[in-house]
Amino acid sequence: MMGLFPPAPGGGLGVGRGYKGKGILLHLLVDRNGKPLAISTTSANGDERKEVAKLLDRSKIEKYSDQLCERSMIILEGDKGYDASWLRQLLLKRGLFPFIPRRRMGKSDIDRPKQKDVANFFNIKTVRWVVERTFAWLKRKFRRLMLRWERLPSAWDAFVNLSLIHFWQQILVR
Repeated sequence: MMGLFPPAPGGGLGVGRGYKGKGILLHLLVDRNGKPLAISTTSANGDERKEVAKLLDRSKIEKYSDQLCERSMIILEGDKGYDASWLRQLLLKRGLFPFIPRRRMGKSDIDRPKQKDVANFFNIKTVRWVVERTFAWLKRKFRRLMLRWERLPSAWDAFVNLSLIHFWQQILVR
């Protein structure tokens, strides 16, 4: 999932204007409890679907194997911005179940099942709020991330990575 972080008045390198506004996007892959597994940043006009493969490579999620029972299949949930047939095929090749709603139901999509029908059939609960909670936690706990004051993308990435290191440190110390 992704979240928009606006730049300071000075702007900076790597800042773009996307459909949500001017800034940079933070792409975050979390587990079911909201713990971040991988993170990347792009300009706001970047394609968020292309970041999924990079996040999966960084997270080291093991491919679903035949030895595991069906209950342990890994589900990757996303919003409508991640709807693409090539992305669904990529996730299936990696052994992940793509739980992504379709962008719109046109005449050619009438025979396709809707998101809620798939969720009811496989007994899947939508947990998009977990990712939103993680973004809210990052913005609340690390106010430095509210606006991107750094001109260089590497400095911004360093602050983002430091925030995640602090997140994991608090979990591991408990």
